[in-house]
Amino acid sequence: MPSRNQQLQVFAALLVITGLIVVYGCIFTVNERELAVVMEFGKPIRGLSVPGLNFKKPFIQDVRRLPKTKQFWANARGDMLVDLPTKDGKKIEVSVWAIWRITDAQKFLTVLQTTQNAEKQVRQRVRAAIRDTITSFDLSEAVRSTDRELTYSFGLDQLPSSDSEDVESTDLSRVGEQAKIEYGREELLKRIRTRVQNELLSGDEGESKGRLDRGIEVVDVGVDSISFTDSVRRAAFLRLIAFMESVAAGHTNAGMRRKQEILNQTTADAERILGEGLEQSKRMRGEVEAEIIEQYATAIRTTGDFYNFQRTLQVYETALDSDTRLVLTTDSDLFRMLKQVTPSGAEETSLAD
Repeated sequence: MPSRNQQLQVFAALLVITGLIVVYGCIFTVNERELAVVMEFGKPIRGLSVPGLNFKKPFIQDVRRLPKTKQFWANARGDMLVDLPTKDGKKIEVSVWAIWRITDAQKFLTVLQTTQNAEKQVRQRVRAAIRDTITSFDLSEAVRSTDRELTYSFGLDQLPSSDSEDVESTDLSRVGEQAKIEYGREELLKRIRTRVQNELLSGDEGESKGRLDRGIEVVDVGVDSISFTDSVRRAAFLRLIAFMESVAAGHTNAGMRRKQEILNQTTADAERILGEGLEQSKRMRGEVEAEIIEQYATAIRTTGDFYNFQRTLQVYETALDSDTRLVLTTDSDLFRMLKQVTPSGAEETSLAD
């Protein structure tokens, strides 16, 4: 049989082991990234948010640990808010997200129990708040925060004037028109965040009315993306294509009109230059012909008798030959001069005598 000392040693070892088990069951730590709740028979009795060493009753109490960090929720692609009509009749798709955290671990476990339930509450309320708010305002209020002037104009600042016949079918006065922003996107998100927080502190249907602290709060709510539905997007693209084609047609017509104006001006200038050239040519030709006539007249006046004699000889040479027959009056100068001509036979007879 074991000695008494051995029995005492075994008993002491058992006491030490039991003590370690009891101490281990009484002591627990909480780090800086988590919250802890002491549970007794499944009921939360104490919440701990300060990191450090803590104690609990062994065997009858348990510790539930919850995340102290901020939690992020974002709806999946297939969980987007689709066909959401704005106040001005634009159907859009909205993707939203939210950041929430646990503020009171004990109340959280009492009401919600799990983070999945908490995320479900956040999801439902955020989606409902987004839906109700977006449908109460114009699209411009949801996508813009200020009414500052937009600088990108799609080249509209280079369009022909709106009173031009080429673009009279396009209402350019409304192109680039900016709606006045009264609230803006930031204000809408602030309203959504406030509404969600208030709803998380209120009782649901079937619960007691009044304040119900679920132990969570919404830190921030945002819109990840806003886009038109496929049908609206296609229609918008078609309208934009039609508009840009009308703008291109306006530019083309303006260019063709300008081209015709340049051609007309060039033709007019060419005809004017040609007319001036012909006029100058005729004037110079007339001046030269007048000068020639004047020179002829001067020559005739200077050598009139000799000129008349020379011209008479030319007439004789041209008109008188063996085949020529003339019918002259008695008072003709040519007849008179022919009468004064001595026949060639008489001249020979006088020379012989």
